[in-house]
Amino acid sequence: MARIEFTKKTKTIIASRSGYRCCFPGCDKTLIGPGETSNDFITIAEFAHIFSASAKGPRTSGGLTKQELRKPENGLFLCRNHHKIVDSKSNILEFSPDSLTRMKNLHEFKISGEIGEYLYPLNWISNFRIEGGIFIAPISLTMGKVTFIYGKNGVGKSALIEIFQSVFTEEIHPRWNKPSLNFKIKVSFENPVISEFECLIENKKISYNIKEKNQPFVPFQFLVLALNKNGIRPGVDDLKYIAKCIGFTREAVVSLLQTTSLNHGLFTQQVAIENKRTSPYLVDDLIITLKSGVSRTFGALSSTEQSRVIFDIVISYATEVSKYRPTLLLIDWENTYSFSDGSLSPYLEYLQSSKAHFQTLFVSHKERPDLDWTGWIIAKMTKENKIPKLIQNEK
Repeated sequence: MARIEFTKKTKTIIASRSGYRCCFPGCDKTLIGPGETSNDFITIAEFAHIFSASAKGPRTSGGLTKQELRKPENGLFLCRNHHKIVDSKSNILEFSPDSLTRMKNLHEFKISGEIGEYLYPLNWISNFRIEGGIFIAPISLTMGKVTFIYGKNGVGKSALIEIFQSVFTEEIHPRWNKPSLNFKIKVSFENPVISEFECLIENKKISYNIKEKNQPFVPFQFLVLALNKNGIRPGVDDLKYIAKCIGFTREAVVSLLQTTSLNHGLFTQQVAIENKRTSPYLVDDLIITLKSGVSRTFGALSSTEQSRVIFDIVISYATEVSKYRPTLLLIDWENTYSFSDGSLSPYLEYLQSSKAHFQTLFVSHKERPDLDWTGWIIAKMTKENKIPKLIQNEK
């Protein structure tokens, strides 16, 4: 394979998103400055490929096409010294595509904060390690801004999501709220004050160890949004159905729709509530205006279209609230299985974009190999001798 080079335009995008500073952790060196004359500049930057640009590169090409290898998501803006370090073949285990993707995502996240794109301090979940219960052998997940885990049904993906949810909501998921089920979790953060904490779920109680002191609370109060209410089917009340899918109360969904803009919807332009009946119980019509300009009731949409409306509501809310507080979006939703690659692709791109100031963990039994996962942390979950195992850096 001939070496794949970035275009001039792509290099400008990579450099600009990096704030023209080296994205290697702890470096942050400015790599552009005044030249010898007043209308000139110099740069000491180099552009590294996350997935290798040639067959002789330090890392795998990940099966990416030439077009994918040329994308800005595959590029790192580095000083010469750190470019040499990450591309050294003696460091390939330390600087895998996964770790370099995290490096790029975290740096760009910090740059977004510096230019005022969000208001809260940086709280980036970098690693989640769990043992106990069905996780007889400990598993460790290194997270990026966007992380995708796939695997067959029954390998432990939902359990992992439910433990995530338990840790950050301070409430044990009903499936694991049993005296005989104990878990020990260690969470690492990119944060200048607290870099890690431990969580214990035992004897139907949850507790946290922060700087060697036991506490009843998680140190960083994340807002957890979860699309994981599988098996729920539409009923008479559309608002109640949506509320169950996203784990909100009906009243909270009404408030959300009345106050949160759907400017971030990819399929939906507007959701209006039209009062229909209040006795013997609340029932309202939802009038959905699609991006195409067509308006229909929620009930007149196909099941996949209804799911896309709900997805739009969640990411629109996450986008707005994440400007003010740390937000984690968990997706373990069987409704996404019916999404075609063409329907799902815009959501993957949006969740990875700088508009989404939150981390996303998305699990599915479908690998979706034809979608462009460039920029995502990819992992596969399997079972060996009935013990869950997590394999990272799949692509």
